[in-house]
Amino acid sequence: MNISLFDEALVCIGGFCGAVGRYQINDYIPSLPGTLVVNVLGCIAISILMYSSIFFGAFDRKSRLFFGVGVIGSFTTFSAFAYQSFSAGPVIGVLNILANILLGLTGVFIGRVMVTNPRGSAWIT
Repeated sequence: MNISLFDEALVCIGGFCGAVGRYQINDYIPSLPGTLVVNVLGCIAISILMYSSIFFGAFDRKSRLFFGVGVIGSFTTFSAFAYQSFSAGPVIGVLNILANILLGLTGVFIGRVMVTNPRGSAWIT
């Protein structure tokens, strides 16, 4: 696969935007809850992006690079999630892990429903 300098610039600029968004949310919602919020929002966003691309061709490869790899990839954060979960102690840590996984999967489901069922005509397609 050939990756162009333009593609790398798209990821770089998108990454900058996502990282700044993550930083700003952390100012308002610090630590475990802030990481949970960005991870759930990121799951909803990636779901909307990918399902819109798969079902409707709404986003081309360059858009997916900018938004998916760049913005959403730097906005969400597995490393902070892992560190915070481990540092929170066994009970809070496990609850945080479960919350991130369950709410993240729920976010993907919500994004899919938003894309595939925008008017509520059928439950899930």
